[in-house]
Amino acid sequence: MSTTSIQSRRDLFEHLEYTIEGTYEELVDDQELQSGQTMLKTFLIESNVTPEQLRERVNIAEAREVDFDLHELVIRRNGNKHTFFLDSSDSRFWTLYTLEESDDAKAVVKDMVSGVRNGLDYTWMPVEQQRDVMNMGEFRDVGVSYEADEVFSSDYIDDRLDFGDLSVQSSGRGTSTLFDILDNQEELSSFLSLSSVGIKREIGGSFVLERVTHNGRFTTSGGDSIQLHIDTVDEIKNRYADLLQRIEEHHRISYESKEHGTGIGGTPLVIELDNEIEDVREFIENVITAKNPLRLWGAKTKLDEQYWKVKGIDLHNNDKYTMEICPEWIRLYLDEEACGNTALRIYANLQRHYDSNAVMEVLE
Repeated sequence: MSTTSIQSRRDLFEHLEYTIEGTYEELVDDQELQSGQTMLKTFLIESNVTPEQLRERVNIAEAREVDFDLHELVIRRNGNKHTFFLDSSDSRFWTLYTLEESDDAKAVVKDMVSGVRNGLDYTWMPVEQQRDVMNMGEFRDVGVSYEADEVFSSDYIDDRLDFGDLSVQSSGRGTSTLFDILDNQEELSSFLSLSSVGIKREIGGSFVLERVTHNGRFTTSGGDSIQLHIDTVDEIKNRYADLLQRIEEHHRISYESKEHGTGIGGTPLVIELDNEIEDVREFIENVITAKNPLRLWGAKTKLDEQYWKVKGIDLHNNDKYTMEICPEWIRLYLDEEACGNTALRIYANLQRHYDSNAVMEVLE
């Protein structure tokens, strides 16, 4: 894809609008894209670094400033180059636009967010926020993907869980009915973990077709308004940012020396579990392996037979955390400078890989 004609934010958005109009026409007429034609992929990334610091963490072959807070990045991976446009106008939540093939785009972004202490992370949307996306437009498709085997060992799954992998993909008019049927099955409810939600959104005579994943990837299969796509991304981002801000305002633990002792500020987060933990020690040994997607390291201490404490480090920013774990709940303590995204990564991934009915209350 030649990008030399893109010299401003307006140029980029006109190019992307042309793209989503073209993909929609091809899918309507021929049910498939032409060779070399790709859909717009937009990634919403949580950041604790600057675009300049990004160059120290990612193999960027070329970079140029397109507009204020908008850069074109050519990123090298496995000998190939991939083009992205980074919008950093929101310093906490970056937006990455690309027309690269889906697998390549996902792999590049995964490399970006998976490095130790790299300051970048996915936007880990809890199930509640994914369900909110369903109500933003006409509910068109859904992906359910409970993937315990990404976190838990085969022995743990065989002994403790009903499913190691449960996947359902549905599109079309019957999707809503199918999802309601599955959602109302008590035996399945703890394993009905959403991986993607697809909607057709129409506002003011314009429309876009969006598929939104649990970790902030938007695939736009058609539309006639790039502005509506941008507004949709912003609306979902703002909902997530509000949740993150409330976590950081109310749920980071701070200590203050006072005349008659030490004052404690903040309150821990509590994740209530519907799928109770049968063996807490085994559970912890599977969760704090420092591997993706949880990226947690720690040391465990037994407090009682089924009551354990973990003190550790989140490899996202090397922030400290403490968890107390028993069969019915997990209590999470964040350090006073910790990134609130740690809590959302833990919560959303517990929903995705262990118990989709888990609930975490966040103070207003």
